Amino acid sequence: MRRRTVLVVLWLIGNVFVFWAIALTASGYSLEGYLPWESSKVFTYSPVLYSEPGDEPTEILYMVGHSGGLYYYLVWRDEYFGNALLDKLYRVMRGLIYGTSEDVEVFKVVPENGSFYFQTYGHSPVHGEMLPDGSCLWLERGLSVPNCTVNGTHVKLYVVTWNHMLSLLPDNNTVQVFPEMRHMIPEDYVALGMVKRTKYSIAGIAFDSLTASLAVTVLLNFILFVLLRRRFLLRGGRKNIRGRLLFKREV
Repeated sequence: MRRRTVLVVLWLIGNVFVFWAIALTASGYSLEGYLPWESSKVFTYSPVLYSEPGDEPTEILYMVGHSGGLYYYLVWRDEYFGNALLDKLYRVMRGLIYGTSEDVEVFKVVPENGSFYFQTYGHSPVHGEMLPDGSCLWLERGLSVPNCTVNGTHVKLYVVTWNHMLSLLPDNNTVQVFPEMRHMIPEDYVALGMVKRTKYSIAGIAFDSLTASLAVTVLLNFILFVLLRRRFLLRGGRKNIRGRLLFKREV
């Protein structure tokens, strides 16, 4: 009885281990999409950031595309919704999927034409252009935002939501912040799970990885069942053969 209990416990632990090992592996850590190039314009076009006190980004990591596009990744230590329980659950989920609870938002600039991109409320895209008079054109809204750059190249970005969505429109609750900026190295790219952040949604990653882990776990259990059943059948067959031999000897 004790042996059976131990085997059942080991089987359950094994299933949990296999399930989450496959889930984390399927969500993947990869250098796919990493941009190794450099540009002398990186510091000329870096954004000017405004954030609420106490929720400042820890650093800005940049990458440069082959065609000269500049990618600035704004990194926060975490996201805080304001509800302790929800914050903890969300932190665990992000940790399982991305490998870290850090939040990363991207700001892209194309120096050749002064165009830029980021995300605002509800992860809606913002495409804009820097104009010679220091204003910016918000293309989706057809809105001209005055005084939205510094020296005509540094776009002013305001953090306007708890999950660090950005806006061109000033927010009175924000102050200018000065996070350190450096080149994103391969170790940063992998540790932050950038390939998962740039290509998939968090829901899509969770669904795909958990589906894969469930399929593998079920398959392994089926194989285990078949092997055990076969073993028991072989044992039963051997017992029958032994019984017949003993019966013949007695006769």
